[in-house]
Amino acid sequence: MQAYYEIEAEIPSDHKLHLQLPENIPTGKAKIAIIYELTQMKSDAGVALKEFLNKYQASDIDIDTSIFEENRKSVTDRDFRL
Repeated sequence: MQAYYEIEAEIPSDHKLHLQLPENIPTGKAKIAIIYELTQMKSDAGVALKEFLNKYQASDIDIDTSIFEENRKSVTDRDFRL
């Protein structure tokens, strides 16, 4: 059986927490989870996408168009004209 204990703490600039647990919590192994509020998002989806495209030097053309053009070069489709 698992039990739950919650206490609020202030994270100091050295990022070290010192906790005093109640006596009724038995000694032994335990899991500790830190739940905190984000003050701001690290990056939004648009910025992340632009960074991804820049990393792989992708052009701004529609990816489906370039895949279609590449597939048109295949033996099966080479005689097909739009």
